[in-house]
Amino acid sequence: KQWYQRRVAITAGIVEGLLSCPDTFDEEQLFKGPAAEEILNEFLVHFRNISQIMDCVTCDKCRLWGKIQIRGLGTALKILFSGGKPENLNLERGEVVTLFNAFNQLSHSLHYVKVFKDQMDYKEEAGPAEESDRKQENLFNTFTRGEL
Repeated sequence: KQWYQRRVAITAGIVEGLLSCPDTFDEEQLFKGPAAEEILNEFLVHFRNISQIMDCVTCDKCRLWGKIQIRGLGTALKILFSGGKPENLNLERGEVVTLFNAFNQLSHSLHYVKVFKDQMDYKEEAGPAEESDRKQENLFNTFTRGEL
């Protein structure tokens, strides 16, 4: 029971932190207008097609991770289109797990974008090519050893 209470507290902390962020866009404006229903249906069809394409991936590990990420993004969209009303939202355990996994993957991606940007900025500031190459190699080695 203690592990469950800890997970609930961590999840509540994450949700509270997300709610404190400013809105980046108004999702109620999505899929509005004369062709809204057609656009929404087309969007859903394309999203389902991506999931079906993942079935064709031959590497089991790649297919698994792809499906997890697609389901996580689908869960995020489900939340987004619920209109912010909890009574419109009924998430299964697997959806919550894949949502957090997708959140984790996106967070890592953003972190590495920053790392690569810092590398490029560092290379521009380093000066002569030999020194720049050495510093770039040191940064790369630190990155590949997972020290960042």
